Amino acid sequence: MAKAQLKILAFLITVGLVAGTLSVAWWFYTNVLLKEHLLEQDIAAMKGKDRPRLDPGLRRFDTAVDLIRAGKIDEGRDALYKLRQQFPDSAACPEAIRIIGEINLDMLYSPKKMVGKRDYIVQPGNTLLGIAVKNDTTIDSIIRMNGLMSTLLHPGDHLTVMPLDFNLGVSASKKQVMLLRKVGEKEFLFKIYEAKDIRLPATVRVPAEVEITGKNAQLNGKNLLATDEDYPATDKWLSGTRGVLIRTPPAPKALPVPPPSKDGSMEPVPDLQDSSETGIFLSREDIEELFALVRKGAKLSLVR
Repeated sequence: MAKAQLKILAFLITVGLVAGTLSVAWWFYTNVLLKEHLLEQDIAAMKGKDRPRLDPGLRRFDTAVDLIRAGKIDEGRDALYKLRQQFPDSAACPEAIRIIGEINLDMLYSPKKMVGKRDYIVQPGNTLLGIAVKNDTTIDSIIRMNGLMSTLLHPGDHLTVMPLDFNLGVSASKKQVMLLRKVGEKEFLFKIYEAKDIRLPATVRVPAEVEITGKNAQLNGKNLLATDEDYPATDKWLSGTRGVLIRTPPAPKALPVPPPSKDGSMEPVPDLQDSSETGIFLSREDIEELFALVRKGAKLSLVR
């Protein structure tokens, strides 16, 4: 009887140990191994998803805009420059560059002081062309900078003038024209213009360096000067070495109206758009701006 009871007791102890072992194993599985497995699955799923990346440039952009709205124009513009340098891939960069250009242009033509601006007193016999050449600027720029309604000058008149040390950079892949201002030994981005299209002469391979050699303003096939009455209505373009032109897009050719087909339906109109004309094509407004700022001899760098 005692032996039977010992066997039963040993059996129960064994069952208890097995049950306890199984319980510990189950707890370890559900609370450790299973959680780790689920965590690994979550991590793998997160990696597999195309999750949006954090854009630190957006906060910098908002801070810069707040400075500009508060009247701290220079500080805000400098903050936008830093944003472009530090976070060139930020979604805020295109708008930051646009604002930089608008601020720079406003400062150039406003009474506000700017590096290089100075007061010029008109002397007897002075002409706008002579003043422009003497001060390394353009007639268009003098007219805009001083809000002149007439090209007639009087001795003693005060004019704001500024040397225009601008060069151009063109990105063929991005279809952008960059206006670069040189101050001392440094050159910085002044404004960017979006090109309608860029079609370079077949003989030009990027990268390439050319030079602005001509500024042309024509009306009805006649060359006009900035002092002519009809000058504002002229078509303008910049010509460079190696046949490179900065101009407005060519006017589309008039398409003939095809005769109806035998069944009365209209035949499709062929595309007669002439793509043979070359140029760096900008809007008329942008050409007007560049025409006032770029002088003969300016460098034009073409990059991929």
